[in-house]
Amino acid sequence: MGFESIIARIQTLPPFPESVIKLEEAFRKGEPDMKTIVSIIEGDPQLTTDILAKANVPVYGFKTRILSVMQAVTLFGLNTVRALALKASMERNFEIDMSPYGISNEQFSKISAMQNALMFQWYMGIDVTKAKVMIPLAFIMEIGKVLVSKELSESSYGEMFRESLQQSDSIAQVEEEFTGTTSARVSAQLFRHWYFEEIFSLLMDNADNTGEIEPQLQSMVDALNVIRTAVNVKEQLSDRSIAEGVKLIEAVGGDSVRFVNAARRVREKLNG
Repeated sequence: MGFESIIARIQTLPPFPESVIKLEEAFRKGEPDMKTIVSIIEGDPQLTTDILAKANVPVYGFKTRILSVMQAVTLFGLNTVRALALKASMERNFEIDMSPYGISNEQFSKISAMQNALMFQWYMGIDVTKAKVMIPLAFIMEIGKVLVSKELSESSYGEMFRESLQQSDSIAQVEEEFTGTTSARVSAQLFRHWYFEEIFSLLMDNADNTGEIEPQLQSMVDALNVIRTAVNVKEQLSDRSIAEGVKLIEAVGGDSVRFVNAARRVREKLNG
């Protein structure tokens, strides 16, 4: 068990469906046209179904049911719908069992949606350009945990991992102890395997590192880590996890008020 066997699993994963490849090509060319994106998604009935299912989870707080791709794009924006498409397609490639992390598959999906919603509520008011990368990435950045979890569940260390996770303040540290890597780095490898934008992999490669990187990228890594601190497999927008997120923001001289307000709004929608 370890990093090498996880990489071997990644190399055997099938490519994304043609619809998602076309979707990513459209985004790589710049700001895509809304009608083009809707047309690509609607050309794949399974992808359409998956996106609508994910768009209707309670964390987003819409009072009326979302019934069409165009409605989803209008309400969420292109970047979040892109994230919904990527997450749905990723999940098609895996048999998901998150029990080593002590959560259900449903809870894992909910955590991803909460991370995405929090990034949207918080970062759109800070830097719209960076938000176009951060919003979809927030929704898919934990996908590496699926492979880590699969590796652990097929070993004799699953229960030991779960117990260590409960006792530790660092999820990444426990992952590295048992697998020789972290789920963030596994996510980076997955993004490279599927030929996602290089910035996705670059940010995830650095999410658990303490070395210096280019300042513009560092600010994005810092933001991802705020989201991962406030919403993770152990705590989701608890008073404590929000406070820990505030500490990270203030440590780099940021304004935490907008973040706290966004966290409370997402929590209210969830509990609504």
